[in-house]
Amino acid sequence: MTRIDRYVLKELFPPLVFGLVVYIFLLLISNLLGQAKWVVGFPFFGILKWLFYQIPLVINQTLPVALMLAVLLAFGRLSRENELLVMRAGGIPLLRVARWVFVLAFLATGLTLYLAEYVVPKANARVTQIWWDELATRGRGLSRLVGQAVDVGPYRLFFGDYDYRAGEMLGVRLERWAGDTLTVVLAERGQMKDNRLTLWNYRVYGLDLAALEDPGEPEATLRALLRAQSRGERLVLKLPRTREEILVQNAGELWGDTHSISYWARRAFAPGTGPRDRAEALVMMHANLALPFANLVVVIFALPLAVRKAASTSLAFGYSLAVTILYYFLMTAGKILAFGGKLDPVLAAWGPNLIFLAIGLWMLRGMSR
Repeated sequence: MTRIDRYVLKELFPPLVFGLVVYIFLLLISNLLGQAKWVVGFPFFGILKWLFYQIPLVINQTLPVALMLAVLLAFGRLSRENELLVMRAGGIPLLRVARWVFVLAFLATGLTLYLAEYVVPKANARVTQIWWDELATRGRGLSRLVGQAVDVGPYRLFFGDYDYRAGEMLGVRLERWAGDTLTVVLAERGQMKDNRLTLWNYRVYGLDLAALEDPGEPEATLRALLRAQSRGERLVLKLPRTREEILVQNAGELWGDTHSISYWARRAFAPGTGPRDRAEALVMMHANLALPFANLVVVIFALPLAVRKAASTSLAFGYSLAVTILYYFLMTAGKILAFGGKLDPVLAAWGPNLIFLAIGLWMLRGMSR
């Protein structure tokens, strides 16, 4: 690393850190204000934990913006004070001066891809779980599922009411199909903890509907139809998913996508996926891929903009804000059109990147020397 590299990084890091902290803070406060009427009376440290788990997604959304602001401020100042002119007059090309900016952009792209795959989905799920289970209902988040038919692995769960005081489901029904055989479990009450469902005062019925295809004597048909019947005081079932996973999936997402890039890829290319689900999965997969690569695009776009146009700090902030609004507007509009089947999912997700990349390369012409 040369002296020029260290000098450029010294110019770049303060506005990068400043922009990242400010943008994270603003987005978190914006989300908190959006829920202001609901958070009254919530525990303070619970709200802090809820905000903390939003940070991974906010980093993914704001890192390209902070990187663009840092380039505009750093290279705008170097251009205004003719330092870039002196370097270029000394035979040092602009792209050579900015090589560590591109290294940072590649690192930011790798970081955001890692977060999108491994961290953001889990953090977003925790945001939803904390809201419904720890803040809004004080540990009674399952009350959100009253009256819903909820898939819990091989079973479909339904309960008609919820006892807040005991934290128990009332009027529980479990259904499971295996070919033509239907198993129904009815229980007076139930409780879910981790991945275990405990039922009290239960009855189990097994019905083989294939017996109805060739009915004979009514009594014999009834015996063939009713394959099993039992009852008891307590039944414990082990579920393939935990209580928190079931709650997050069915209570409603509050903060971003709770699935990874690889999940959307598997869903998009799975043989049995329907056209509508495949289109949705393609949109989400490409959108989650395109945003990390925006870190590279904004550097290519911001570098010539800083040299040519960022004549002051206020202009740098203005350009950064305008580009951010336009980028996310294009991405949001593209996703809406793609979900509606009016735009190709790939073009919808990558279109904003391609537009700003093309503009950046056009502005860079003649400046690489």
